[in-house]
Amino acid sequence: MRTPLLLPLLGGAITLLAGLQACAGVTIGDATTAERGGATYGPGDASGEISAGGAGTVVAITDGDTLRLDVDGEELRVRLIGVDTPEVRDPVECYGDEATAALEALAPVGSTLGYAYDRDPQDQYGRELMYLRTADGTIINLALVEQGAGRAVLFEPNDQIWDALQQAERDAQAAGLGLWGAC
Repeated sequence: MRTPLLLPLLGGAITLLAGLQACAGVTIGDATTAERGGATYGPGDASGEISAGGAGTVVAITDGDTLRLDVDGEELRVRLIGVDTPEVRDPVECYGDEATAALEALAPVGSTLGYAYDRDPQDQYGRELMYLRTADGTIINLALVEQGAGRAVLFEPNDQIWDALQQAERDAQAAGLGLWGAC
């Protein structure tokens, strides 16, 4: 049984959630559903808040917008909501390797990340659709778009931080950051 690990994990999740509140004007709303796969809109979510989820450990990076996350001993395939990075296979697209490196820098294997779902918890491939955040509160989905590592993409109905993602893309494009300057 993992009871001794539960309190440190909960403390870490609370710290992650608090850090997210200050990031990019995006706040965390009332968590009405914290269980994996059962995300729903909670109170305040219509104003652009992200409902709380939990925490997991990065197991592997697949590409710039996909990774594997261990949550309570279960390895989940995770697709980041709201960002689309260039492909790294079949064929390799311009800035694909750099986008993967950007995700690796934000979410190194072995690191603990906070996660949150939006309205639709899975895509058509059975991957978990999540917002991820680092211990310092950085929203990884948003950071990738801010750096120009990927484009903002709307995965309807998952639109909790869509406005922030669109603005980040406009800013990165105007500054010629990442793929906007290289491709």
